[in-house]
Amino acid sequence: MIDERLDRSNLSLETTDLNQLTGISNICLSSLEYPSKSKIRLHQLLSPVEKEFDTLLLDNITLRKELEQYSGINNNVHETTVNKLRAANIFPMIKNRVILRTRNQSDDLLFSSNNYHRDVIWDVQVGGLENQYFVSASADKTSMIWCRKTARPLIQYRGHRGSVNSCQFQCFDHDLVLTASGDHELHIWKVFLDKTKDRQDQENQMTPLILRNPILALRCDDVLSCADWLQRDHIVSASWDRSATIWQVEMGSSLRTLYGHEAELTHVSCHKTKPFVSTASSDGTFRLWDCRTPSHSVQIFNGHTKTVNSTLFIGDFRLVSSSDDGFVHIWDFRSTRSSPFLSLECISPSNRLSIYNDILAVPLDNRDIRLYSIISGEKLYVQRRAHKRAVQCTAFVQFKNSMEFLLASGSLDCHMHVRHIKKL
Repeated sequence: MIDERLDRSNLSLETTDLNQLTGISNICLSSLEYPSKSKIRLHQLLSPVEKEFDTLLLDNITLRKELEQYSGINNNVHETTVNKLRAANIFPMIKNRVILRTRNQSDDLLFSSNNYHRDVIWDVQVGGLENQYFVSASADKTSMIWCRKTARPLIQYRGHRGSVNSCQFQCFDHDLVLTASGDHELHIWKVFLDKTKDRQDQENQMTPLILRNPILALRCDDVLSCADWLQRDHIVSASWDRSATIWQVEMGSSLRTLYGHEAELTHVSCHKTKPFVSTASSDGTFRLWDCRTPSHSVQIFNGHTKTVNSTLFIGDFRLVSSSDDGFVHIWDFRSTRSSPFLSLECISPSNRLSIYNDILAVPLDNRDIRLYSIISGEKLYVQRRAHKRAVQCTAFVQFKNSMEFLLASGSLDCHMHVRHIKKL
């Protein structure tokens, strides 16, 4: 009997211990199922570092394969010699690549907009006489004129009541700027700079002039994503109501509305010398409109699988398009082919393009900026980690009588950066 009681007591003790262990395990499991915010944040911070190490690892593997091929040709070389060769070649090459990536992030940066814009920068353009100004459009309801030489703000336009989604200088009158906004309005305003004031003082001023009143305001029915000048006296607006509208500037009235897209419009671009208009949409297509005909004949391009974010005209008969599908396509719209004649794979979604001569600047969601040759499709330059968040837009201009460039970019991180590219 004593033995039986002892056995039962031992059994009860073991059961109690088991319950306690089960409770502890449940607590551990619950803590694993609901990790703390600090762990999630730490994982987010370390993930870019992990990607860089993965890249270096792939580079290391590639170099090792090359060295193995080299050692295969020279079978008589002793193993220790091969190991020394690996140590002498692999690590300096990896080190140089790391230094190159780091140098690209800071050495070429001339200017950062700091706190002049308080929200996302949707658009950046270059213009004015001899392309001496940058203009930026921001979700903080303002547009800013910057001196290209000093990168300082000259004018801040505060006439809109909603996000400013695009900005554009006019080619014929360099003092006019067109802005489109989420407040359903188009504004044309003048870059008022005191002509009697010394230009050096003007460029060195630290506080921008404030403008609030446009010389022309046009009201639309929905949010405007973009607008562009159509030759001298017309403008075209792209709206979230899936239509584009052609406006006559002098009369301040709409001439025609272009319908056909199945989703909201994201961008509009006009040919500089011909009456051609290109509209991009979230429906995965962009359309080319010929305004020479009364019916405004249209050509539809279906080469993308996701939202088309922008289009630009190249020369007389070519177009380039960017999309969330990670591709940039170049098209010849005289061709009967329904496919692009050149495609650039960017891996990440590409946003509003800019072009100067034969060089295309592509801003990407992965924070990189890539420069391509539109003739060969060759990648000329990569600015890695150009911003802290996705790069939304770029403006690209070349120094006079030089092979050096200025590259301005706007981002979801609320900053505009201007970089000096000395060599492609």
